[in-house]
Amino acid sequence: MSLAALQAKFQAALLGLDADQNILADVKASRQLEPAARFGVYASAYRLRLAGFLAEDFKVLNNALGNDGFHALVEAYIDATPSRHRNARWYARGLPDFMQATSPWNESRSLIDIARLERAMADAFDAADASACPVAALAALAPEDWPQVRFAFHASAMVLTLAKGIGPAFEAAAAETACPEPDETQDEFLLVWRNGEVQVVYRELTSAEAMALSEALAGKNFGEICALLQFHDEADADTIAARAGSYLARWFADGLVIEIRNPNTAL
Repeated sequence: MSLAALQAKFQAALLGLDADQNILADVKASRQLEPAARFGVYASAYRLRLAGFLAEDFKVLNNALGNDGFHALVEAYIDATPSRHRNARWYARGLPDFMQATSPWNESRSLIDIARLERAMADAFDAADASACPVAALAALAPEDWPQVRFAFHASAMVLTLAKGIGPAFEAAAAETACPEPDETQDEFLLVWRNGEVQVVYRELTSAEAMALSEALAGKNFGEICALLQFHDEADADTIAARAGSYLARWFADGLVIEIRNPNTAL
C-alpha cells in the first residue's frame, strides 16, 4: 500500500467514514498497546482538537449552556459532522444549523439564536477589509440620480432576525450574569458588523430599518427601498424619503457604506 493510500485510509477511519475500522490491520501493536488502543489515542486527540475549536468559537454559548450541556452538544456535533475543511475556523460554522435541526437543542430558540449571533460576530471579524465611504460623497448626487443609486456595504454587515431580548441575553451570558429570558414568540432585528479593523459590534434595528437595510444589502436601489418602506408604513412619499434618508445617514455614520453606485455616472 502506498503512503498516500495509507494516509487516506487513516483519515477515513478518524472521520468515521470507515465504520469497520479496517485501518487496524495496518496499525502495529507496541509493547504497551494493541492496535485498537494505539489508534484510539489518535482518534481521541482528533476529537479533542475539534472540541477545542468549538469551545473557542462559542464561549458565550458555552456559558449559556453550562459546561456539561455544551460538552453534550459538542460531542453530538462531532459525531454527526465530520470535518470537511482544512481551516478549523469553518468547522464550527455549522453548529447553529445543527442545533436548529437536532433535538433537544431545537427546542430552544434562544440558545440557537445566541449561537447564531456568536457565529455572525466571528464571521464579521473574518470579513474582508474595506474603507468606509464618507457621507460627503452624497453631495455629488443630483436629485434625479437618487432613485437609481445603489450602495455597496462592508462585507461584515449582516442583519439577523432573532428572538426578542437576545442582545441582552447574549451580553449577560458573556458576563456570566443573570438575565431575563428572551421572548421567543417575538422577533428583534440586530445589525452585526466590524467597526474599524478589529472591533465587531451590533445594534438593534426597528423592523422598518431592518427591511430597508436587508434590501440595500441585496442590491436594491434607493427608489425601490423607498417604495418598500411606503408599502410597509403607508406614509406619504415625503415622510418615507426622509425616513430612508435618516437610515442612510446612520449607515454612513456606522461605517457600513463603502461605495455609492450611480448608474448615471458609470463609465
